[in-house]
Amino acid sequence: MKVLNFENKSTCKSYLTIAILGNSYKLNIKYTTSNSIKLTKKDSEFELVLPKSHKNLDNIEIINHAIQKLYAELAIEKLEESLELVRHILKFAPEDYKIEFLKEDYYKIAKNKILVISPDIIQYNREIINSTLIQAFCRVKFKTNSKVYKETLKNAMKQYEEYKSAGQNFSSLQYAI
Repeated sequence: MKVLNFENKSTCKSYLTIAILGNSYKLNIKYTTSNSIKLTKKDSEFELVLPKSHKNLDNIEIINHAIQKLYAELAIEKLEESLELVRHILKFAPEDYKIEFLKEDYYKIAKNKILVISPDIIQYNREIINSTLIQAFCRVKFKTNSKVYKETLKNAMKQYEEYKSAGQNFSSLQYAI
């Protein structure tokens, strides 16, 4: 007669981290009897659920794909505040922007002055994201080595530093410029 079931339903490994907005979160990999693959956030860590059949396999590609999918979803939501801040500082913006994975860059200027932003940028803190987007907006409007580009970038970074030191909300920035 079997009263207690001591069968191991799942095992868990924790040895990776995910960076989001400059913060590191532990990534736990859990193997279950389920056949689905899920990435969920629990408190201050993430849990990637994989089928037990993947336990002895090299799961780096699956892990990377799950992290890329997470970055793509978060980038849409988290980049909007930074884009709006840069619009307020510079008083101009690209015609359009899109979020798309880039191999070696965090942004590029596509045809018709469309800014393409890699969702991988979401792993850095807001300060790095904001200063990168300021540079990207300036590159959309001006040639990279021109005097106007350098002067605009210098003034925008100065205004951004003032914004940071004042601890302002970006909506109040339009009155300070």
